[in-house]
Amino acid sequence: MEVYLERARAQGVRITHVLETHIHADFVSGSRELADRTGAEICLSDEEAAYGFAHRGLEDGDALTIGRVRLRVLHTPGHTPEHVCFVVSGGAGAEQPWGVFTGDTLFAGEVGRPDLLGEESAGPLARRLFRSIHGVLLPLGDGLEVLPAHGKGSPCGARIGDRKRSTLGYERLHNPRLQTRNAEAFIREVLDTAPEAPTYYPRMKRLNAGGPKVLGCLPTVQPLDAEAFARELEREGTLVLDAREIEAWGGAHIEGSLNIALREAFPIWAGWLLPPDRRILLVVERASDVDAIQRHLLRIGVERLAGYLGGGFRAWTGAGRPFRRAPQMSVHELRDRVQREPGALQVVDVRSDAEWEHGRVPGATHAHLPRLEERLDGLDRRRPTAVYCGSGYRASMAASLLERAGFDEVRNVPGSMAAWTAAGYPLEGASDDA
Repeated sequence: MEVYLERARAQGVRITHVLETHIHADFVSGSRELADRTGAEICLSDEEAAYGFAHRGLEDGDALTIGRVRLRVLHTPGHTPEHVCFVVSGGAGAEQPWGVFTGDTLFAGEVGRPDLLGEESAGPLARRLFRSIHGVLLPLGDGLEVLPAHGKGSPCGARIGDRKRSTLGYERLHNPRLQTRNAEAFIREVLDTAPEAPTYYPRMKRLNAGGPKVLGCLPTVQPLDAEAFARELEREGTLVLDAREIEAWGGAHIEGSLNIALREAFPIWAGWLLPPDRRILLVVERASDVDAIQRHLLRIGVERLAGYLGGGFRAWTGAGRPFRRAPQMSVHELRDRVQREPGALQVVDVRSDAEWEHGRVPGATHAHLPRLEERLDGLDRRRPTAVYCGSGYRASMAASLLERAGFDEVRNVPGSMAAWTAAGYPLEGASDDA
């Protein structure tokens, strides 16, 4: 939310309206918070939606004038039933439509996923998505700029491109999902390629439909010395979230801590792996990281931050507190162990199904990270275990989960599959075109 307030201050303008294209599933909406701070009017789709808080309802064909800009509402169901897009005209002498906020209907190189409301509605919504794209958006004209809600890396689409903007003409010609005009083929392709939906999405949907509470300001997260941190750790339902880099966590960490390094994908994996009702104690590289972490967690509905370790991990070791290590294993050592002692080392691949199918370390066992705890009974806690992913980031999370589950000797593989392939080592199960 702060970014909108700062942009408005920098431009010398006032925020008068807050618009959403649909009920979001990937984060807690800040609409009510922003409206409370600015007095803006919240404008939401009234097409097949039931919000639990006051707003101005928008329907297909409605128009909004904001300064010199005019927005026309288009009902574009598919990603969700209530989804709308906003066609933009006006401003800087441009009276004709020049752009469209496509929300989660159309991205650069991809389309929105229609499966987030469950299997029963996925097929019908995919059909409506096809109609919304081919019958509503593309007829607007090739020259209109596409302004999507997400970019590369978002789970809201299978293979979203890394361009923040596009045009309808470019997408019509080059978006892989738009190359078929056959609805049945489109439906099959969209549903077959959808990545696994994060488990926290349904909770976000319910929260955003009902109305997230207005915080007013960020709650203060207190620094704790080692003694106070240890006392808090003893309280029931408390979890240590270590947001330091994977090498720092591997070098020394509090036993049982969950490592999710503070990177761009932090909120996605925190949503996947953190129980929303647990008390959270933070271990960070720098005290300045706490603010960013708190904002990320609040956006996924995790609110119970009980404090952070003041003085960093050095304060913990300096107080004589116990810690554990998670040794790192290079891809060269991994290759040597796999070849020299087949089966002696338990190798666990925590990448997605699609990544696994494109090739893996010979002899590896697959357990997608979000489902790892469900697969523990199929793994041997007593065997030395090496964990890898695409880069080592997810593998460190997995290593921390395995350690918490009682695995005796767990090693993360920094660089993971990227380093393995860069070293020219063989892959098992790789197709010729992988």
